[in-house]
Amino acid sequence: MSSGEFYNIVKLVPKPGKFDELAAAFQTLCKHVEATEPKTQIYFSVRPHKTDEMIIVEKYTDTENLKAHGSTPEFKAFGRAIGPLLAAPPQMQRGDYVAGFEGRSKL
Repeated sequence: MSSGEFYNIVKLVPKPGKFDELAAAFQTLCKHVEATEPKTQIYFSVRPHKTDEMIIVEKYTDTENLKAHGSTPEFKAFGRAIGPLLAAPPQMQRGDYVAGFEGRSKL
């Protein structure tokens, strides 16, 4: 990984019964990110087993990449859409790569 690249791990906890709406809003944002943000390297979410939490994993080329992502109208609309769905404020933590692999090429 180059020296400027980094990860964000974001935890979203929806109000009871609101996970599906949260997931739909994130799916809409993901489509935009994939289509228009080539410097955003990884952008996906997982749902830990037996929870309604959403964990988002993001990888950015540098801080400017993250700032550009956060300033898009689509990201701002996502924030407005999910605000009423959340039981707690988003928890975001920056992380650095330790070990493993990020994907496999298709044969």
